[in-house]
Amino acid sequence: MKLSRRDFLLKGTAMFATLGLGGAFFTETGKSILAGGFDDDVDEPVLVVVQLSGGNDGINTLIPYGQGIYYDERPTLAYQQKDVLALDNQVGLHPSLVGLAALYKLGKMAVVQGVGYPRPDHSHFRSMEIWQTAEPTKISRSGWLARYAESSLRDSSNPLKAIQIGAGGKAFASEKMSFPVIQSLETYHLIDPKTAMMDKNRITKAFLEMYGVQNQTEQLRVVSGRGYEAFKSVEAIQALTATYANKVEYPKTNFARDLQLVSKLLAGKSGTRIFNVQIGGFDDHADEKVQHAKVLTQVDEGLTAFYKDLEAQGLQDRVAVMMFSEFGRRVKENGSGGTDHGTAAPMFVIGGKVKGGLYGAYPSLSSLDNGDLKYEVDFRSVYSTLIDKWLKGDTTAVLGKSYESLKFI
Repeated sequence: MKLSRRDFLLKGTAMFATLGLGGAFFTETGKSILAGGFDDDVDEPVLVVVQLSGGNDGINTLIPYGQGIYYDERPTLAYQQKDVLALDNQVGLHPSLVGLAALYKLGKMAVVQGVGYPRPDHSHFRSMEIWQTAEPTKISRSGWLARYAESSLRDSSNPLKAIQIGAGGKAFASEKMSFPVIQSLETYHLIDPKTAMMDKNRITKAFLEMYGVQNQTEQLRVVSGRGYEAFKSVEAIQALTATYANKVEYPKTNFARDLQLVSKLLAGKSGTRIFNVQIGGFDDHADEKVQHAKVLTQVDEGLTAFYKDLEAQGLQDRVAVMMFSEFGRRVKENGSGGTDHGTAAPMFVIGGKVKGGLYGAYPSLSSLDNGDLKYEVDFRSVYSTLIDKWLKGDTTAVLGKSYESLKFI
């Protein structure tokens, strides 16, 4: 039976779930006809990028408890030495980061101190764009993760080679490739799973005919290409082998749920090489002490559960997690019990193959740039190290040139 355009639009609108695209031809048993695996990608190294959105207070995350000026400038926000999770006799982690402190002691977490870039920007929007595009001096239309995929993963036929988990930004912005955005495996469908099998096949056939037309204008070819890429990503998700065994209890937070989704995809042999995840709540202009501790607890518990899960799945040596925020906060606390937008802050890299320890130097709390910390390490050095030493990619193609290589891999 043929499905008219009107029927397609009516039925499709009613049945499309979260993605709005996707699906497959299904047999009467519910098995996808196009199911397949991606065994060529499943043993490659994986990078999980975690962004702490809002401008994390790096000074109260990696605490310079050995500097007296820290206590002078933060009379209500400073943590006493006895409460700091000491990494050495000068710096230590926030009391909420118990799990990360344990990973550090095991040599599985590198802390890069004082990370930033020349002429920093205090705007949330522009600063995040800078970190996501790796372009501090110009507006870029492409993200650095997208450029890595374009230069190193373009020949891969795997539609799941790079994935945004939940809300994103410009890290995967690309005019050459498209990347799936997934919030859960259960909702990533073209067609509502409750739809009758005949209707599924008819709607999918109509969709493929609509998005597979070749002789179109350039604009329509772009739309068709993106639609078909979305279709392939949904098909690949539905074809994953259900091999994930829930061996670790995750906290009941959105951040932990997103990290568990990463683990599920990897356990299902998705062949994904890059994931991008974010957690918000770090813009602490007022009443910082309680809120900051709360959100850092979510970060700590989520990442700790994720690492334990990777170990349970035998994946810990294949995965590296890089964590950053768009900027740090100022040294001096403000009059509202919070901190204002600053500049340099620490970055964290976690993984079974990571060489743990402190890298770079902690910025001076007294020699400031108009109230801001002076950065010690360019963030592109961290990116460059991961691209070159971990992902085995082309740093120049992604960042335009080479940067100092750090030794945490």
